Amino acid sequence: MRRLHALVTTLATLCVFAGALPAAAQTTGPSVSVGSDNGGAIKGAHRVAIDQFGIEFVTLLKASGNGGGNSTSVQAELRGVPDAAMQALTDRIYRESVEALTAAGFEVVPMETVRANPEYAAVEARMGKPAPYVVDDTAAVSKIFAPTGMPAIFQTAGGRGTLSDRITALDGANGAKASAVAKAMDLHFVRFHFFASFGTASGSKGFLANIARRSSSSIEAGPVLYPNETQLQIVSQEGQRIFRTTSRSGVNGAFYVDRAVQGAADGFALVDTTTDESRKSDATSNALSTGLALLIGGRARGTSNTTAAVTLDEATFARAYLPLIGGARDALVERLKSAR
Repeated sequence: MRRLHALVTTLATLCVFAGALPAAAQTTGPSVSVGSDNGGAIKGAHRVAIDQFGIEFVTLLKASGNGGGNSTSVQAELRGVPDAAMQALTDRIYRESVEALTAAGFEVVPMETVRANPEYAAVEARMGKPAPYVVDDTAAVSKIFAPTGMPAIFQTAGGRGTLSDRITALDGANGAKASAVAKAMDLHFVRFHFFASFGTASGSKGFLANIARRSSSSIEAGPVLYPNETQLQIVSQEGQRIFRTTSRSGVNGAFYVDRAVQGAADGFALVDTTTDESRKSDATSNALSTGLALLIGGRARGTSNTTAAVTLDEATFARAYLPLIGGARDALVERLKSAR
């Protein structure tokens, strides 16, 4: 118990994935907190087109920690959910998003109409990738799914993704050209992106971890939407103002989920898949390795690695993410509506 208490105490210093989640992502209710980055860019809009729509599902989650001259890492994999199930859920939420915008009083212009504009077609070709598009980042591996017939387009409000991903996503020239198309067609573009994970990850670092001479890493299973990256971006008709009205280069404004939103973890469970050979070579103590959480700590100098998996069936997957993503979408659309 004394070792477990020390390990849990050390977790107070954890650095959480994306730098914005509270420890262990405590949010459990349906409430969604929405922030605004020049959301007034939608003011006066009546016609909109959803030119980008993506649901980014984390398929591999990574946590690492250091302290006292040693390091630990945990890696968890999502299993049991085929791409077809993720695609079906994306298509459904996209259809419901069109309905939500229509119910909010917007005329939603079909993308077939927008693509008939050669200037927009060129922008989409530069930014789009075949779906699903894999993003291999330091903290996770994920897949971006787009509605059937649309390309996957990487979005970020921060520094994740490759340099090429970030340059393309934040390129103000692409945004300015999209804005010119918006003006020519008398519409605004809205862009949805939902960043969904099957768990949250954290790891010790810094002064307190070194004082405690212990490294620790943890993953807690459960459906969660990461903040800031879950967002609704706006490209208005404001042209070159696109470079100075918002902190998100390439768009005029955005509404975004500003706190993690976590759903019910029914059916989510972490199973430790670390091999016996790896376990024998590590100076690792597993404080909790069954159920929803996997927590490891190391005191001896060296590196400790643990692997785990969360296996979901398709029904559990849909039951967890449909209300989670749908609730965030409704909150974002409501803010968009109120800013008109």
